[in-house]
Amino acid sequence: MMRRRIPLILVLVLLVTPAPTAAATATHRPSIRTATDVGLAAPININSILPIVNNQSVSNAQVIADLYPPLLSIGHKITIRWRQSLARSIRVTDHDTHFWIRLRHWKWSDGRPITAAEVAYSFTLMRDFGPRYLNYSIGGIPMVVRRVRLLGPHRLLVVTHHPVNPHWFELNGLTQFQALPRFAWKGLSVDELYNEQTEPSLVRVVDGPYRLAKFVLGREVVLVRNPAYSGPPGHFHRLVYAMYTSSEGAFWALRSGHLDIGNVPHALYRARGLLRHMKSCITNGGFGINYIVLNFVNPRVAFFHELALRRALEYAINQKLMIRVAFNGFGTPGFSPVPGSPPTYLSPLLRRLTDHPSLMYRPNHARALLRSLGWRRRPGRGWVRRNRAGVPLRFTMLFPSGSRTQIIVADIIKQEWEKIGVDVRLRQIPFNLLLAKLEVPHGHWSAALIAWDYEPDYYPTGEGLFNTHGGTNYGHYSNPTLDRLIRATNVEPGRAPLYAYERFMMRHLPVLFVPLQGNLVKYRAGLSLRAVDSTLYHVACVPPSRVKRVDSPSPSR
Repeated sequence: MMRRRIPLILVLVLLVTPAPTAAATATHRPSIRTATDVGLAAPININSILPIVNNQSVSNAQVIADLYPPLLSIGHKITIRWRQSLARSIRVTDHDTHFWIRLRHWKWSDGRPITAAEVAYSFTLMRDFGPRYLNYSIGGIPMVVRRVRLLGPHRLLVVTHHPVNPHWFELNGLTQFQALPRFAWKGLSVDELYNEQTEPSLVRVVDGPYRLAKFVLGREVVLVRNPAYSGPPGHFHRLVYAMYTSSEGAFWALRSGHLDIGNVPHALYRARGLLRHMKSCITNGGFGINYIVLNFVNPRVAFFHELALRRALEYAINQKLMIRVAFNGFGTPGFSPVPGSPPTYLSPLLRRLTDHPSLMYRPNHARALLRSLGWRRRPGRGWVRRNRAGVPLRFTMLFPSGSRTQIIVADIIKQEWEKIGVDVRLRQIPFNLLLAKLEVPHGHWSAALIAWDYEPDYYPTGEGLFNTHGGTNYGHYSNPTLDRLIRATNVEPGRAPLYAYERFMMRHLPVLFVPLQGNLVKYRAGLSLRAVDSTLYHVACVPPSRVKRVDSPSPSR
C-alpha cells in the first residue's frame, strides 16, 4: 500500500522514559520507546486505532496489528506463518471457490473465546464501508466473495463467485479478515466507528499481544502486554510509539536517550558515530516499491504514450548511483512492480536484473531512442535539451516533502535525464497534497515520485494499482493485455501468470521504476535483535555484516 500511508504534520515530543537496567532486563520483560515506521520510512503520525475505517498508514496499521492481528500472519519472506495465525488451517475445494477455515481456540483480553462470527464481522464491516475502505478491491474484497457462512464456533466457510488462485486469495484477500469485538462495540455502525476511530474506550477488548494503555494524538501510543493473549507473548512489558515531526528529530531523540529504537536518516548517515554506543541492524525498506507515476490523460505530456520515450527515461535512471549516494549503499534495485527484497516472487529474469542493475542503465541507448522519435537537441539553459516540432521535451515531477533523501533522489533523476536532453522541473509538496492531486480525475500534473507498500496485498499482482479503473492507478494507464494478465494472476494458480505480468510491466513501463531504500536502524544495548525485530512492521532487521552494500564508501558502524 502506498506509504501510503498518509504522512501528517506531527507535534514534536520528547518524553523521557527511563530505560531498564541490565539486571531488570534479565528478570522482566523490558519497556521500550520507539519511533513510528522504524525500518521503513520517516516517522509519521498515528491518527487511528480502529481496524477497517482507518487511513491505512503504516503507523496506524502497525499499532492496530498489535491490538487486532489478522486472520493470517505473514512473515518476512511473504509466506503464511501458521503458528502465529488465528487460522489453524484453510482447505480449498470446489474448483478453488470454497475456503474452509478452522480457527484456533484463542481468547479475547477479557477471557471470552474468539468465535468465527467475530471473524465474519470484519468482512461485514469491509463490505459496509464500501469504496471508502482503502483496501477496497485488493484481493477481490469484498466483490469476489459470494458469501461467508458460519459452521460452528471455530469454523467458517468463505465462498467466492468464481474460481480464484488460492495463493492470491489467501495472501491478498483472507489476510484482511480479523476477529473484531462486535460485542464490545455495542452495535455501532461502520460510519459511527469511522467517526470514533481515535476513541480509546473502543479498544478495551483486544486479541493481540498488546492492549492499549494510553493514546495522545500527536504525542504517543502506549501499549502494555496482554496477559490473556493466546499466541506467543509480546517481547515487552510496555511498548511506546512516540511521534516525531521528522527523521532528524527522531535521530536526536535516539542520541539523547529518549528513544530505544529508531532509524538513522540517510542524510545523517555520517553522524552515525554519535550512536556508536547502540547496536545496529539493516532493513530492506519493506516489501514495496518506489516508482514514478506518469499522467496518461494530461494532453500536455501526451508524449508519455510513446513506449520508446518511456524506455528512454527508464534507461537513463542510474539506480546504482542512487543507492550509493542517496541510500548510503543500502537499497534494492527495482525494475518491475514486484519487489526485489525478499525476491520471493521475482522471475529469474528480474532476479538477474536486480543482481546486476547496470544492465538496465543504458544512457546512450536512451539518446538513440529519443532521436528515433524525432526529438532533436536544442541549446538552452547551459545544456542541450530536446525539441520536436517546436515542442520541448519538458515536464514537472512532483515528489513528497519532509525528507532530504527524497530531495537527493529527485535531484539524481533530474541530472540523469538532463544528460539525455530531457528538461524536468522538480516540485516538492506535502504528501497529503500530492495524494490529493493524484486523486483528481484528469488532473493537470505530469509525473510524481511515490511509493507503495504491499500490505495487505502481499501477492504483488497489481490489481487496483495498474489495471484499468484501478483505485490507485493514478496515471490512468489502460491496456487490455495488462488487464488480462492481472486477471490471470488472480484466477490461475502457479507463478507463470505472475512472471508474465512482471515481464509486461518491465517492457511496457506504465510507470518508471526506481530503487527501494534500505534503512540503518539503531537500538539500545541490552536488547536482542529478535526483540527489536518484533517491533518492526513486516520488515526484518539483520546485522550489517550480512548486508551487501552497493559501492560502499566506508564501513558501517
